[in-house]
Amino acid sequence: MTNYYVEFWRGAEQIVEYESDEYVTPEKARQDIEDLIGEMMTDACAEDWTACRFVVATSDGKTVLQMPVLATMSALARREEVTD
Repeated sequence: MTNYYVEFWRGAEQIVEYESDEYVTPEKARQDIEDLIGEMMTDACAEDWTACRFVVATSDGKTVLQMPVLATMSALARREEVTD
């Protein structure tokens, strides 16, 4: 069984690897990433997220999903507009 891990990158530099969080599917990791990005969208977390992305990878380092922060923020905001 493969476990998946979440990494946070700014450009070519890996900022954080969430080693304590293991996911059994990339979809579960994606859901948690969307929650994190939702928190990042608040005024309390005003940062420049240009060139930042979340990566879901296997324990041997194979990338299975990349989620650019700004693009995902835009998609989440559009999704909220539709449900309002």
